Amino acid sequence: MTAPSIPPHAQMMQLVNGQLVSRALGLVAELGVPDHLAAGPRSTADLASSTGADEDALHRVLRMLAGLGIFTVHPDRRVENTALSDTLRSDTPGSVRGYARWFGTSLHWQAVGDLDHSVRTGESALLKHRSGQNVFEILAEDPVAQATFNDAMTGLSLTDAQAITTAYDFARFRRIVDVGGGHGALAQGIAAVAAESQITIYDLPHVIEGTRRRLAAAGGDRITARAGSFFDGVPGPVDLCVMKHIIHDWSDDQAAAILTNCRAALADDGRVVLCEMVVTGGPEGLPALVLDIEMLLGPGGRERTREEFEALFATAGLRLDRTIPTRSPIHLLEATAV
Repeated sequence: MTAPSIPPHAQMMQLVNGQLVSRALGLVAELGVPDHLAAGPRSTADLASSTGADEDALHRVLRMLAGLGIFTVHPDRRVENTALSDTLRSDTPGSVRGYARWFGTSLHWQAVGDLDHSVRTGESALLKHRSGQNVFEILAEDPVAQATFNDAMTGLSLTDAQAITTAYDFARFRRIVDVGGGHGALAQGIAAVAAESQITIYDLPHVIEGTRRRLAAAGGDRITARAGSFFDGVPGPVDLCVMKHIIHDWSDDQAAAILTNCRAALADDGRVVLCEMVVTGGPEGLPALVLDIEMLLGPGGRERTREEFEALFATAGLRLDRTIPTRSPIHLLEATAV
């Protein structure tokens, strides 16, 4: 027997209501509900007491999420994690708790609400009324939002790093710079598979402060952190410049400037590898299309097709040699100097 199809208007209602689902996920991540359930089921009353929430309101939110397979809520109001809610635990490898929390911040929520500004003007919603600034300068003004954003990116990078290092041979490079490397999740993943490599994480000063603390806690001396702006230059000479989700933050002109500085930092036979989503046709291309709207709202950048990356490399004196898929939506775009 064929299951009845959902009428188009009901499908549309589900999509529209996604706004409520996203906000509820950000909230339970912020409250740490999945962490409180790590040891097993607990009553809603117990969870409300532990998180400072109203019991009935919390139950209603969890009941709604349970309808989507996120948590199990039993008739006696005991709640337990599912495979989906486990991904929101802070101790889960590849946790998306930080990402859900970032989507729940007032800064991000405001940007989403201003999508109409971006569609009408082609400009970042986050930068509305903030002429002359970029998104990272705005984040630096709000330490809480900055910390939430950094945690979100670090959490994603831990998962991405494994997919990236499995797909590409980093061990052949002795000197590597991770441009815009944040708190070092990718650099640490590379270090684990490239035992002879010396890796420099290069990022803005306020980011590097946190990077150095994380590196000190992890130990080891093959990864160093250096503060600076990739618009001013990139430290070299190096055998490899790697960037993960950096170029998509910027316009074509800005991206070309970053890539030009990377090219200048390359030693003979050096390479640039971008770790980015690539816009393609078909259902597999949907993650890039969704992230493209996030780039429109936030930094004002964009996701690109392979052909657009190829043209971008060319403006910086680089040639796109190959595109390597990974087991994640990320592709690796490898380029060499012309």
